[in-house]
Amino acid sequence: MGSRGTVTDSGTDDAEIRPPEQSPERGATDDVDRGSHLTHVLGWVLDPRPPVTPGPCLIWWASWALAAMSALYIAWTVPSLLGVVFAVALPLLVHRLPVSGIVLVAVLAQEIKPNGRFGELTTLGYPAFISPGKAPIILPLAVTAVLAAAARWWPPVRPQLRSVGVALLGPAVGLVVLAVGSGLFHGQSVFSAVNQNARPFVLLVLGLLIGMSLRWLRADQRTSRVTVWTPLIGLLVAAAVAIPLGETADDRLSAYFIYYDSALPAIAAAVFIGVLGDNGWRWDWRYMVLAAATPLLILISFRRSVWVAALVALVVVLVLTWERWQRVIRQFGFAALVVAVVVLAAPGFAADLGLRSAGSFDLASGGPSASAKPSPSGQPNASAKSSASGQPSPTARPTVTGTSGASGVQGGMPTGTGKPTPTGKPTASGKPTASPIVTGAPRPAAGPGDIPRPTGAARTSGSPSRSANTSVAPSRPAQTLPTQESAKNQAESTSGHLSDLRLGWDYVRANVWTGVGPLAPQLPGLAATNSERVYVHNELLQDWLRYGPLAPVLVILFLVAAALAAMKAVRDPGSDVVVRSAAAFCLIAPLCLMTAPFLSETSRWPLVLGIAAGIVVPMFLGRSRREGQPSE
Repeated sequence: MGSRGTVTDSGTDDAEIRPPEQSPERGATDDVDRGSHLTHVLGWVLDPRPPVTPGPCLIWWASWALAAMSALYIAWTVPSLLGVVFAVALPLLVHRLPVSGIVLVAVLAQEIKPNGRFGELTTLGYPAFISPGKAPIILPLAVTAVLAAAARWWPPVRPQLRSVGVALLGPAVGLVVLAVGSGLFHGQSVFSAVNQNARPFVLLVLGLLIGMSLRWLRADQRTSRVTVWTPLIGLLVAAAVAIPLGETADDRLSAYFIYYDSALPAIAAAVFIGVLGDNGWRWDWRYMVLAAATPLLILISFRRSVWVAALVALVVVLVLTWERWQRVIRQFGFAALVVAVVVLAAPGFAADLGLRSAGSFDLASGGPSASAKPSPSGQPNASAKSSASGQPSPTARPTVTGTSGASGVQGGMPTGTGKPTPTGKPTASGKPTASPIVTGAPRPAAGPGDIPRPTGAARTSGSPSRSANTSVAPSRPAQTLPTQESAKNQAESTSGHLSDLRLGWDYVRANVWTGVGPLAPQLPGLAATNSERVYVHNELLQDWLRYGPLAPVLVILFLVAAALAAMKAVRDPGSDVVVRSAAAFCLIAPLCLMTAPFLSETSRWPLVLGIAAGIVVPMFLGRSRREGQPSE
């Protein structure tokens, strides 16, 4: 699999040399053959020969120590038979195939917290890889992968300060240092500062090192496509089984809404863009199934930010590779035809997609208007009025200011939690201001793992119903209740995101040089009212509020460097499908980060983004005895 991003050689790996086979004339038996094959498999998995030189040998033993620690951690946090299987298989896989192993975990593990409504596929892998213990299991596995890969390319060359690798590693390491330093300055312990603040950025650095190591790992080069393509197709097949069983992320939105974690459709979109126009494309069942499966996987995830970002990235790739347009058109036409047949054949699928894409932006009907959003001052807008009967309308629910999350609200009345007001000064009574903020949307969930709850759900007795204050024009037939609730829910979600941009920028202007700190509670008026810390639906604004103005600068530098390296890789005719897919992910990520703080709030996004950026970087890390050849 030769390319600008991966290096191949006609030789074989040292760990993969087959033992000498006995010829039938020398009396070889079937038992000997089976024993020889088993020995070869165990030798390939365990890779028992450490490097000869002291530096790589020490790193090699350290990687085995981390693999053993990861196994014990998995067995402790997942006390079940499945946990034992994971504890044995995953560390061995990651140690033997550092890139392919950690990518397999990152593709399958959905970073969505179970809440009683989500289906099994929506939260697949979360209890095992993301949630247990103080740190997610994916963190020690990533450290194991870095050490196992470093033992193969060590020692590193002296990097050039103007290289793309430094332009990526510099901002990523700077984010780690900034997050830890800010936590220590605000009174956190070293462990809390690293684990709560800097952990996503640590995963970003680890992902960079793993991606940069791919060109030195010949075994990973041969398996990297399989470890991404196979899980994606498997997840689509599993979704096809889950849809008739009702295992959806939220049936109030669509019966075809299966996967909620936006990283999965972003990965699928990157793979689809990488396959289009690839020089290695063949009209066989593998490529054809992948070209049809990845768009369907994007659609059943129902993530509008990923749809828009993937479309923009596709246009950029088409412009940069216009000379391949005939090949791309044929492949894209085939995929579009298959997707159209499936969407039109599935009952209600096309209507749900249309409502999700176009109807969700109709903020004037069936949902709150943008003017009904709260302002940082904590005063209700003039447009938010009560109904004529004296009862509040369904779209005018007061919320409390100066509290973190929903803990300060009991029975719709603010409680005296003693939290400061948005200006940072307590009121004269020591209690938060009781002036309500009239919002036009229900309170969305605290983070990327939850979804906003629609207001059309059943209400308690005594609360006003929607029909009591809503009239339907005679010339316009009323929508069915599920469709009406779905449209209202989506409109409110869009309105909440837009409101976060306005309010977040207002809070940034009020705290330009210092932010509010990583421990500050959620600011009044922001959409994620259940969040325990500041949460804004924008990566740059959240980082600015938590860590000061240097944080968004470092994020922008990283994203720009990754995007430039990705565009250069796309233009290179020698780039294979792995490099092209990684480049597409680097182009998709920036737009997605403008709608939610995935880089600083999750574990999956920074790891995958780091791996993708590391793959598209030109040769940076180490050199083997044979210049430019893998050292395995």
